[in-house]
Amino acid sequence: GAGQHPVRVQGAEPCGGEAIPLAARLAGLVDSYDAMASARPHRPAHAPHAVLQLLYRERGRRYQEEVIEQFMQCLGVYPTGSLVELSNGEVAVVMAQNQARRLRPRVMVLLDSDKQRYPRFHDIDLMQMDEDASGRPAVVIAAALPPGAYGLDSAELFLE
Repeated sequence: GAGQHPVRVQGAEPCGGEAIPLAARLAGLVDSYDAMASARPHRPAHAPHAVLQLLYRERGRRYQEEVIEQFMQCLGVYPTGSLVELSNGEVAVVMAQNQARRLRPRVMVLLDSDKQRYPRFHDIDLMQMDEDASGRPAVVIAAALPPGAYGLDSAELFLE
């Protein structure tokens, strides 16, 4: 009730912040990421890129800054499985990260610029793309797409 003090167990450490083991802090972060990036009965899944932005905004409040930073470095800007639209209009799924250039992962191209499915998918490493006359990469990621965009299911694609 009002005016009562919390009971302290002798030798017990306060709970919260640094007192929470690193494994538990990481598990909480991974669980939050998975919950937001997965479809639920009451809402569709959020794009992995958008989930990372939401989690990053909570650094220092809900999630330890260093844990968020390391998590994001592991996943990359466009996590594996993310659907993306390329600057040439094609649609692709991120297959692997380039540790040196996180904005230029290896992708598998699924749809042509008219958003028609290729009969055979092909992969490209955006890190290895030729440059245009101005010295910029000829093809880059133009936008992250929401899960299920154009009827594509990343999980299903990885099984094909």
